[in-house]
Amino acid sequence: IKNEAKRLLPNDGYIGFSITQGNKYRKKSWPIDRFVKLANLISKKNKVPVFFIEKDNIELTKEIKSKVHNALFPEHHSNLNCPALVTALGERLEKAVSIDNGVMHMLGLAKIPMVLLFGPTNSKKFAPKNKDIIVLDSKEIYKSEDITKISVGDVLKEFNS
Repeated sequence: IKNEAKRLLPNDGYIGFSITQGNKYRKKSWPIDRFVKLANLISKKNKVPVFFIEKDNIELTKEIKSKVHNALFPEHHSNLNCPALVTALGERLEKAVSIDNGVMHMLGLAKIPMVLLFGPTNSKKFAPKNKDIIVLDSKEIYKSEDITKISVGDVLKEFNS
């Protein structure tokens, strides 16, 4: 699995993005246009955006590819499909940005620096406890469960610090 991750992401300078939620009943997604803007800003710093999106989410993948020209979708180029691959791919990342979802936990096992975006869910309960984890919780920052209160600038600051 680690060899497959290295084949899929052979270089350095990758920044991961986990943007979709499994539970459709909680509003814990950050707007796609903000992820696109953030990915493009990070691209200007000579980093490569890596998106973790299920293969069957074709429309979202097309949208991102059309707006983030150097975006990679490594899982789409592998016959492997398992949490262990996501964790191994995570080990190839310099940093990741994620909402509260399953991929966040898989990337957390890679023990990489992450910026985590929380809205209605409990960040103290669900965020990985690794070092180099920065939690942006709209409840703490903006006194609101609305994750969309978190701005691109809020996240970008964590890349500049």
